[in-house]
Amino acid sequence: MRKPLLRDIILILAILFASIWLFRKLQHLPAISSLFRSQPVVIDQTPILIKEIKTIAQLVTVTAYDEVVADSIVFTKRAAVIDAFRSILPVLPSARKQLVLIAKGKVLAGTNLQQLSAENFTINNDTITLRLPRAVILETIINPSDFETFEEQGKWSEAEVQAVKATARRKIVERALQRNILQKADTKAKAIMESFLLNAGYKVVYVQVV
Repeated sequence: MRKPLLRDIILILAILFASIWLFRKLQHLPAISSLFRSQPVVIDQTPILIKEIKTIAQLVTVTAYDEVVADSIVFTKRAAVIDAFRSILPVLPSARKQLVLIAKGKVLAGTNLQQLSAENFTINNDTITLRLPRAVILETIINPSDFETFEEQGKWSEAEVQAVKATARRKIVERALQRNILQKADTKAKAIMESFLLNAGYKVVYVQVV
């Protein structure tokens, strides 16, 4: 009788341990009814969204065209003496040299979308909040043919001419800033990104310029 009793005890213990193991496994499994119920698929689309936006790279929203005058006057060392004699002898050459340029150009303002990261997005179901970087001057374009010499006296080196052209470029940017080009670019970028995200499938979109 000892051997059958031992086998029975071993069998009972095996069934007991197997039941305990199966019970613990079942606790981590979904309910039987839920196996046949459609479950919502949640996918974090933020990395895909960032990649799609970054392909745009730079969002140019405002272009400002302008025309400015830049000049430079250089007096020689003998300017005072020569100018004094010119009042008596007008035929004497001027002791100064002058260069006046007229420049036409355009300033491009917009948002650098390469700065975006996952931290700029907050997504909650079909609601998305985007914190958009502020607009900056992306480029100032003045082609060589856009410069016109209005007046030129004396001899000017290439470096001196380039310095006057650089002054013209700065003036075009300054005038664009005075006309609130960055604020206009922010407003337009906000509207464009709202439309973009709505078309991407989000129902509620908040775009904040920070």
